[in-house]
Amino acid sequence: MKFSTRILLSGALVAGSIFSSAQHHDPNLSARRVLIDKRCLENDSLINILHNTGSFEGHIRNFFMTTTNHGDFPDYYAWGVGGGLGYFSPIIKGFQVGMSGYIIYNLASSSLAPTPPFANRYEIGLFDISNPDNHEDLDRLEDLYLSYYFSEKNKSFIQVGKFHLKTPMINLQDGRMRPNLQEGVWAEWNESKKIVFKAGWLWRTSPRSTIHWYDIGKSLIYPNGRAVNGNKADYTTHTKSSGIALANVTLKPIRGFEYQVWNYYVDRLFNMSLNKIEYKRKLDDRTLMAGFQYAWQKSLYNDTLAIEKQYITKDEQSHTFSGRVGLANRKGEEWFLNYTRITSHGRFLFPREWGIEPFYTFMQRERNEGSGDVHATTVQHTRFLDKGKHFELLAAAGMYWMPSVNDARLNKYTMPSYYQFNARSRYRFQGFLRGLNLEVLYTFKGNLDNGLEIQPSYYQNKVDMHHVSVVMDYYF
Repeated sequence: MKFSTRILLSGALVAGSIFSSAQHHDPNLSARRVLIDKRCLENDSLINILHNTGSFEGHIRNFFMTTTNHGDFPDYYAWGVGGGLGYFSPIIKGFQVGMSGYIIYNLASSSLAPTPPFANRYEIGLFDISNPDNHEDLDRLEDLYLSYYFSEKNKSFIQVGKFHLKTPMINLQDGRMRPNLQEGVWAEWNESKKIVFKAGWLWRTSPRSTIHWYDIGKSLIYPNGRAVNGNKADYTTHTKSSGIALANVTLKPIRGFEYQVWNYYVDRLFNMSLNKIEYKRKLDDRTLMAGFQYAWQKSLYNDTLAIEKQYITKDEQSHTFSGRVGLANRKGEEWFLNYTRITSHGRFLFPREWGIEPFYTFMQRERNEGSGDVHATTVQHTRFLDKGKHFELLAAAGMYWMPSVNDARLNKYTMPSYYQFNARSRYRFQGFLRGLNLEVLYTFKGNLDNGLEIQPSYYQNKVDMHHVSVVMDYYF
């Protein structure tokens, strides 16, 4: 265990709490922290303020995952458990500090190390992909930041350090034991109900499924897939980038209408612009919803390395369109019909280490990143089984027409055309067990390519497979 993390975890354990990361906060805990901040008295001693009004928060996660693959291809399972803790100070004269850490244990699992031509894809993500045999020494320093709130109601702020960040492209991606984390500077201006500004510069990141922090250029550690010439890509140790500049403007000019524009400038790699429009309108006892997204990516790469060592090639670009329509009722039941088109201009590329794709046809346990010339359509239904909206069910089905697995220029990960079905249930306990959440996810992916050759690179963890995840979280 690294020295800095030991200090952090030991100190917080003495305080007797367990941390809950930002994306998992129980709503009641978040509200409690805001109320505590208001009690901060300027004429009190600093030690009393930090001790009596600071917020200790906790999270324990129990995660079981299993995948059954096609035919005689190997199956996998893994069972991980983890606990973390953190301290968040009250806001004193506009300043606030936050710190946290987390520990994970591999209680049981099949062998997760690659055995060519087979490789595990999902279960290894619960732990450390850089060291599949590490079952115990899985600890990470997570939050460590200083924030300054520069508005009377503490809505606008600037923060620097290590923190959780949620944007359309760079996000928590928390479908494993721990989410993505970022290091840099981030600012938000939230003083108006009709316009919001956000911007930042990130210089390090700690992707999910790792326990390490990486410079941006060295963070592309997931499997590299193929280069556009069809050879195996090998860009992990050859990618250079000093950081990511990102900015956002959100406009809400009229009720029910929202427009967002995001820009991601990745030094020496690419620039990505995302435009998003969403509209809601009440129709008697129902609400009509519609949305549209357009993402444009342009390569900034200008080096002479071999094609296999390039994450993105010179002059490469992509265009992605995604739309949806839906209906919702007062009981919280929703129906959505979604469609996404990635044109044949090039592959949509955004490092999987940094987040999941934001398009409406995204379904858990698969992505279209790394592909071009894609047509995708999904239907999604969500409903609650109780009046208190504690028991949620979601069902989604989709069809994804991909470019040929032989087309390396447009199919980086040799993903065949497929159809997918997801069924997910979530239950939030109340009363004595409030803070305990249970989630079960079942996924099936089938093959749409009748002429597809049966080999591991096309089938294993991709099509003709079943996957189950069972997650239990306790926040306090």
